[in-house]
This record gives sequence, structure tokens and C-alpha cells, in this order.
Amino acid sequence: MGLTLFYETLLVILVSVLTSAVCLSAFLVSRQKIMFYASLGFLFYFLDVASILQDDFAARSFIDLGADYYFLRSFLTMATGTGFLGAFWMMVCEYIGERRRAIRIAPIAVFVAASCILLAVSGDSLLLRFLYYNCRAAFLAWILVYGLVHYLRTQDSVERQRLGRYRMHCLVIGVMGLLMILEDVLFFLVWSVDAIQVGPFVLSAERNYCENLLMLVCAAMMGHFALRQLSIHSHTAPVMDDTSRHRQTAADLMVYASRHQLTHREQEVLDYILRDKDNQNIASSMSLAPSTVKVHVHNILQKTGHANRQELIQDFWKTV
Repeated sequence: MGLTLFYETLLVILVSVLTSAVCLSAFLVSRQKIMFYASLGFLFYFLDVASILQDDFAARSFIDLGADYYFLRSFLTMATGTGFLGAFWMMVCEYIGERRRAIRIAPIAVFVAASCILLAVSGDSLLLRFLYYNCRAAFLAWILVYGLVHYLRTQDSVERQRLGRYRMHCLVIGVMGLLMILEDVLFFLVWSVDAIQVGPFVLSAERNYCENLLMLVCAAMMGHFALRQLSIHSHTAPVMDDTSRHRQTAADLMVYASRHQLTHREQEVLDYILRDKDNQNIASSMSLAPSTVKVHVHNILQKTGHANRQELIQDFWKTV
């Protein structure tokens, strides 16, 4: 491994670990499962890239690693790929509210089955090796297409607006995914080589550099999202008078109210509940009778399926 590629590998490892840690911190504060899955995904990608350094060390330490080593190494690649892609798929399912277990599990199972079959029969065939390595790109394409179909099919204007905020993110990821496929097409189907010399660099066919770049882009996106969550959430009620925070909370309120079929008045009451206001303060702020506020709070708890305000507040910050 050249010195430049060595430092490039270290960069990807460092960014993966840091992003995983930031997402885990955001999960511990907000309890959003999206943040947990993101942390898990980047942790698996760290293991995936770290195995490259393992290969380099093993190649320098042993004269002949043997076919068994490379076969087991391929299974490790499949396991880490399943880990980070499966985690990102679960993250998307959580964000769009997909709760059906079969839908959540089936794509992961198909990815594992297809990878195992192609690994077992690939041998020296460059075409089959190309298909094996592009199982990742196929899984990524599934995630993007499923999200797009959900966006196009939803009739809820609030949900559509919420999903639409990430159109450019998905477009960038889709373009990077196409570059991943193009890189493998060049190595396996056009040049038909295991490695290529580009100036002082030796680029390996079994390592997808566009995938590394894609993960750096995803890390930047998720790192920004996680830092925003850390900024918004705290052990006390969120500050509502900050302009950017207020806009974000207002958008989240609309989504949450739409999901639980809250009326406009109930949504207003929920806004005050999130500010940790009691019924008397809510009544004064909204010019309502305390008994009316009590009825609204009762209806909100009934519709959202919670026993008290604390459960309601926790559920709001977990699911928006």
C-alpha cells in the first residue's frame, strides 16, 4: 500500500469513528433510533476499511496468505457490508415510519443470500466478482428507490415537505452510487485487471475508492444532522425562542401532529407542553379556561397513546 493510500485509509477510518461517536452521542441525548442506526452503520464501515490495513499487514508478514485467507476475508467484507448497509436501511425505515418487519428484514436477507451465492460460485470469473462487489451498489439503489417511491406515493403534504428536505442529499448519494458501479465496470469488465498503476499509486480492483468518497459525504451529512440534534436537545425543555430551533421544532410539530391526527388546537397545546408549561400557564397564554386545556391535554395523550406528559415529550423527541 502506497503512503498516500495509507493516509487516505486512515482518513476514512478516522471520519467513520468520529461520525459513529457523534451519532451515538446524539442518540443518548435524543433517543432517536435513527441516530443509533447511523452510529452502528459507521462503526461497521470503520471495521470494513480497517480490514484493508489488516490485509496490508498480513501481506507484509507472510509470504503466502493462501486461498483460504482470501475466502474468509471475502466473508468478512460481506459481514461488514451487511452491517453498515443494513443499519442505513433501518435508519431510512425509521425515518419514513416503515414498521412492517418483513419489509425491514427482507432486503438485508436478500443481500446476504445474493452475496453468499456469488462468493461461492465466483472463482476466477471477473463478471461474477463484479456482481459480488456490486451487491452493495444494488442495496444502496434499493434504499434510494424505496425512499423515492414512498415520497411520491405519500398524500400527506406535511410528510412530503419533510421528506423533500433531503432530495438533494439523495441525489448526491445516487450520483456517487453510479460512480461506484462505473469504477467496478472499468476494473472488472473493461480493463479486466486486479490492480492498475496510476503514476505512483497502485489502485486495487477489490477496493472501491468511490465508495470511500461516498461514505465521507454521508459522514458529513449525518455529522451535521447529529450535531443539530445535540444542539436542540438537552435534559431540560428545548429553547423555543431561537429562530432556527423554533423553525425546526415547528416543522417537527406538524409532522407529529399529522401522524397522530391532532387538531390544530391540540398541536398548539402540544407546543406549550414541549416548553414544559403547566395547564394554568397554557390556559393564560392561549386565553383558554384551564378545564379546556385539561381536555386538550387528555385528548393528546389519548391519541398518542401515552400515560403522562413526560412520556409524550420523550416520544416526540424520539420520533420526529
